[in-house]
Amino acid sequence: MQESVKTTRTDDFKARVSHYMPRLFMIWLLLSVLAPHQEIYKIFFHIIVIPAILVVLFTRQSRINWRDPLLITTFILVAYSSLATFVVGTGPWSDHFRAFRWGVETVFCLMAFYLWLPGVLKAPRWWGRFFILLSLLGAFGGFSLLAFGLIQGRLSGLGALHNPIQASSILIIYLAIGYCLIFMRKRPLQDQGSVWLMVPATIAVSMFVLMSQSRAPIIALVFFLLFLMYGLLTRINLLKTAALLAGGSGLVAGLLSLIYGIDHYKDLLLFRGWSYRLEIWEGYLAYPPKSWFFGFGAGTDPSQLQAAKEIWKPAGLPVTHAHNLWLGTLVETGIIGLALLTVIAVLLLKSALSYRRGDILPSGRLMLLFLVFMLTLTGSHTLVISIKAVWLFGWLPLLLVWFSRLENEKLTAS
Repeated sequence: MQESVKTTRTDDFKARVSHYMPRLFMIWLLLSVLAPHQEIYKIFFHIIVIPAILVVLFTRQSRINWRDPLLITTFILVAYSSLATFVVGTGPWSDHFRAFRWGVETVFCLMAFYLWLPGVLKAPRWWGRFFILLSLLGAFGGFSLLAFGLIQGRLSGLGALHNPIQASSILIIYLAIGYCLIFMRKRPLQDQGSVWLMVPATIAVSMFVLMSQSRAPIIALVFFLLFLMYGLLTRINLLKTAALLAGGSGLVAGLLSLIYGIDHYKDLLLFRGWSYRLEIWEGYLAYPPKSWFFGFGAGTDPSQLQAAKEIWKPAGLPVTHAHNLWLGTLVETGIIGLALLTVIAVLLLKSALSYRRGDILPSGRLMLLFLVFMLTLTGSHTLVISIKAVWLFGWLPLLLVWFSRLENEKLTAS
């Protein structure tokens, strides 16, 4: 009798954990834009989300397709990046153990999104509104910090939005995901509430990105706004589209002029030049790894490289990562790692071009892929890393594109 009661309680606990997984996703995303400290959303993932993932996996309630080609390819990349560094890397062993830990955390990142995203696509309108609301809240969080004098210079925000470049990247992706989930589906648009939520969110995110003075996100924002304009033209009449665009653009331009002055704002964008990107890329290419096939090793700190001694340090440049996803993958994991990343890109591109009834249209998925491509050209160096902003503006949209190719009944098939 006692064993039966214990079994029932255990089963109830397992069922509750599985039931509450989507809510954990919602809380984690809220913390990413509203947490008063940047570490809180990371701590929540470690002490709440990871144990929940383990419960779901060990009780075989995940319904993950372990033969999924993207999952297999990504696991190979993670394993290679995490283990090869012990063989080819240089510097302290602690750095290579850190790279190994990054691989473990990346696996949990993948598991979390593989558990969460099917549910997102089953309720696209609700989650679409939620992502749009997240972008709005994140932007206003940054404005509140500025209003209270808690930040100076380039605008950033709360939680994962503590860095201007990463903050802008995350908010653009959240807004774009929300737009795709609601507006990029082949069905009549009757949700006026979502339209009115989208308008202030787009204006707020645009102001945030422009005030962050981050050039790559600004370019990505312009691309998204052009795509948004195209979507409006196909959904509502020309007069309403013109009114929305004129009103929104005028408001943003007016506020920007009032805060900075147009000429001064241009100077702020231009005075940083290339922000050392060209010198950083030159250093990596001028002093390549001993073997392009294997790379430096993911755990090799840039300060250990010859480029740091010959180019970066003498010129007073910060010794840092590659600031480019493709170059960073190449120099850290060599041609092997770059080939695996290319396979992932091809799988995603093929997935983006497929279409099923009721699914996100291919144009929306291609837009998400292109945004990730632009945002990682100068602002990241690897997808195999501990819980960082690239999980939110990299893995999240990429895996959403991957899952959105399937019909809803196939999303949870084992």
